[in-house]
Amino acid sequence: MLCTPLYLPFFFLCLKAAFSSSIHASSLSAAHLCSHEEALALLQFKTSFSINFIASNPDLCEHYYTKPYSKTESWKEGIDCCSWDGVSCDNVIGHVIALDLSCSLLFGTFPSNSTLFLLKNLQSLNLAFNDFRLSKIPPEISQFTRLKHLDVSSSRFLGQVPAEIAHLPNEVRELDLRGVNMTSVNPRFFMNLSSSLTTLDLFNSGLRGNFPNSIFHFPNLKNFYLSGEQNLTIDLPSSNWSSPLQRLYLGDMDCGRRLPESIGDLKSLQYLCLSCNLEVSIPASIGKLRQLTSLYLCRNNLSGEIPSSLANLTQLSDLDLSNNQFSGPIPASIGNLRQLTRLALYSNNLSREIPSSLANLTQLSDLDLSHNQFSGLIPASIGNLRQLTRLALYSNNLSGEIPSSLANLSQLTFLHLSNNQFSGPIPASIGFPN
Repeated sequence: MLCTPLYLPFFFLCLKAAFSSSIHASSLSAAHLCSHEEALALLQFKTSFSINFIASNPDLCEHYYTKPYSKTESWKEGIDCCSWDGVSCDNVIGHVIALDLSCSLLFGTFPSNSTLFLLKNLQSLNLAFNDFRLSKIPPEISQFTRLKHLDVSSSRFLGQVPAEIAHLPNEVRELDLRGVNMTSVNPRFFMNLSSSLTTLDLFNSGLRGNFPNSIFHFPNLKNFYLSGEQNLTIDLPSSNWSSPLQRLYLGDMDCGRRLPESIGDLKSLQYLCLSCNLEVSIPASIGKLRQLTSLYLCRNNLSGEIPSSLANLTQLSDLDLSNNQFSGPIPASIGNLRQLTRLALYSNNLSREIPSSLANLTQLSDLDLSHNQFSGLIPASIGNLRQLTRLALYSNNLSGEIPSSLANLSQLTFLHLSNNQFSGPIPASIGFPN
């Protein structure tokens, strides 16, 4: 597991939702567009599965897509299929061009001769979060010659990814294989994919071996998610890392030990999560990533001091450097990150005093500095962080009295100060018993 609260490819999901909803809205303005042949193909596809409420994880579905429900329940003869849940049609020629059956409670094996493959004009297919009972991804999927978006994630597909996926048309933009068991797949397979790809999601894939780092040079790749349960390696480019990447997630794997200076070349990067046995220090070039809003370098073996160049990342809302070997002080310049809502530096070897400049982070709701070697007083100015709901300073060497200004933190629901060297009483204004 990575240190992020919940893995979530927001850009990918929002793009698919916008694609689907815009088509569906236009389809509703026209009457009876769906052809008899395509309606019949969908109805026959419906009969391939039963409806089972355990087939779609309700918590994850609602977070990623929507509250799970049986979308195929609305699929009935005599009703224009363009008005069925999850079905979107072209409003000129009437063909079904998008099918979103994510979180639809579908339960059963996926037939290789499915009538779904009769929808020759399909451009978007989302089958995420169903239970296809360890079926193989059917190679017939390559028959969708106009496909741009394919999501078969977290639906209990199992086994070899069919070679035919590599022969999908050049127009394919988004490919989501998250949660598909690919332990038998050679990572080099993915180098055969279309260079038009903007999103490739291989999270929790079980891939093993060496993943070619030429993936980072795909000319249109903006979102890349990869995790491999410690059996996968990929080398981060050490130079000339020019790429349109906006979101990069590498977890539970080996990505070359060192975070290269070339990371600063990714000027479009907004989300960076690397938990892949990184060592040594964070290069100062990370301060060039001015578009970053989320930075997670937790659960590595990074050491040295936290670079002051992080202060340049003024768009950051979430910074997590926990579970590393950082030493020295928190740079006072971190107070420049005025958009931060979460700062996690726990489980390091950080020392000296907590800088009073943290009081500038007025949007902060979660501050965790626990399990370090901080000494001195808790700055009274911490009481200025009126949005804080969680404050964790336990297991340090803090001393002196607990400042009464903590009583100003009216939103606080979690306060943990144990295993320090505090003296004096707990201020009555904080509301705790003596």
